[in-house]
Amino acid sequence: MHNHLDLMRMQAEVLYIHDHAGRITTINEPANQPAPRLFWGQTEAGSIVRFRSDMPDGLVHDIEQIIGQTDSTERLAQVIRALERSGGIKGLWIGPAFACQEVITDCTDATLVTEDNRFCLEPGFPHLLSELTFREPCYMVTENNMALSVCFSARSSDKAAEAGVGTLQQYRGKGYAMRVTSAWAQAIQQTRRIPFYSTAWDNYASQSIAKRLRLHHYGTDISIY
Repeated sequence: MHNHLDLMRMQAEVLYIHDHAGRITTINEPANQPAPRLFWGQTEAGSIVRFRSDMPDGLVHDIEQIIGQTDSTERLAQVIRALERSGGIKGLWIGPAFACQEVITDCTDATLVTEDNRFCLEPGFPHLLSELTFREPCYMVTENNMALSVCFSARSSDKAAEAGVGTLQQYRGKGYAMRVTSAWAQAIQQTRRIPFYSTAWDNYASQSIAKRLRLHHYGTDISIY
């Protein structure tokens, strides 16, 4: 079993590409979108902090000082104010981070996407068709040869993978997302990697999936652009 800091460190490594200095450069996807200016992974055992490679050293020092304070009640507000003074805030993501450390044995009838059945993605998830080579494994629940819900590897490394989940609007609330996520997590575990699952604090449906799958809540992700 990995401790919370180890899990957060591995998640940072699966989410973002790092340079030789340990700064983050881009999101760990083929599109190479810019990483956030700051990734701050909070756990009960401490924090994992990553700065984008173009962040000024002076600003990095100031934020490190803020995060290192013992009084945590004002730290996020102070970090945001520091970033606002240096280019403004373009986006903010905060949400719980989960990991699957126990072996999932739940039965699922989700289907692995292959060359033979990938056409089922076209009606509702056409964007995945061109991305399958770096989204594998991808699982789906289908009806009449149409994918209703999918779970795939949003980002991957040799140690872990981050889940990406989607369900067509009219089919939500039927348990499909849990079925595909369970199948995906089992497949990742079979490759001796850790399945990660992240969501936003206001996404109660997504948090419900994590709860029903008994995923381990090990921390909070904060990404500031």
